[in-house]
Amino acid sequence: MANVEQKMPVHNLKKAIEMAEAYYHADTPVYFWGPPGVGKSQGLAQLARKLRIGFRDVRLGSKLPEDLHGIPVPDVEKQMAIWLKAVFWPEVERDGPRGIIIFDEMSDTTKAVQSATYQIVLDRCIGEFKLPPGWWPVAAGNRREDRAAAQAVSTALCNRFAHVDIAADYDTWREYANVKMLHPYVVAFLKIRPELLLKMEGSDLRAFPTPRAWEQVCKFVDSPSSIRQDLICGLVGPGAAAEFEAKMRNIVIPDIDEITADPKGCMIPKEPAGRYALSSMLAQNLNKKNFDKINIYIKRDEMGKDFEVVTVLDAVKRDGDLMNTKAYLDFADRNGALIL
Repeated sequence: MANVEQKMPVHNLKKAIEMAEAYYHADTPVYFWGPPGVGKSQGLAQLARKLRIGFRDVRLGSKLPEDLHGIPVPDVEKQMAIWLKAVFWPEVERDGPRGIIIFDEMSDTTKAVQSATYQIVLDRCIGEFKLPPGWWPVAAGNRREDRAAAQAVSTALCNRFAHVDIAADYDTWREYANVKMLHPYVVAFLKIRPELLLKMEGSDLRAFPTPRAWEQVCKFVDSPSSIRQDLICGLVGPGAAAEFEAKMRNIVIPDIDEITADPKGCMIPKEPAGRYALSSMLAQNLNKKNFDKINIYIKRDEMGKDFEVVTVLDAVKRDGDLMNTKAYLDFADRNGALIL
């Protein structure tokens, strides 16, 4: 029987971070693979914040082998050379006794730089420098099929890591977007067109949609209409920018103050795109003080059960303490079958 090549499973960023945490506790180096802008290094930084440990990001694409080994300088008195280490290496006094050091852009480096990383990953030292015992080495890079500047990574280096392939995923990005308070119009647009969260096909590889690029788009959504589409085009390309502009022109949602002032009478958009944006805006701004008023607003028939449930569940993911309120208990009581 002919051998059939098996591909590695592909995970969303949330699952990849969960896996990385397990590898961290087992002190097993991990390598995050994925397309540009999908959040590989950002995910590992997020893990460091969760664990309350240090984080150092080393961009290998701009490094030479001697940057890792250190630069020799003469010690005339001892008649020997000493090696000056680079500032990017972690120091316990500055960075803490435990942490994550990521070698980013690993697949964008030369074989010589890759070879220089062997020892630090396997033996936790390189030359005269020793990685502090509580520091965990990891790596991230693009795959060759991602149409980035990726080179082949040697099997000797690969064998020193556990490997996790990552893909863009809208639900994971939406959860991140609501925590970061990203513009609800962008969140709504990508709900309607999730395939544009990451799209490199047909691109000239300058401006194209990625999770990182859409986060930047949020800065320009409220720009003057005369320049807004051009600004967004510079980030995600002409096709995605044109689609976003067409959808955004038809979205009108009330602000949070209007809703809390008149939850029974304040307008609710009829179009799904408007209600997606409204749901995201409410999920980002819902708190213990306004939950009662928002509860009245979202349970109106015009809102629709699906939007009501998504609004509260997204808010709870952002702030778990919202579950300890009477408003949440009221919500759960009328939607118990939908939130199980």
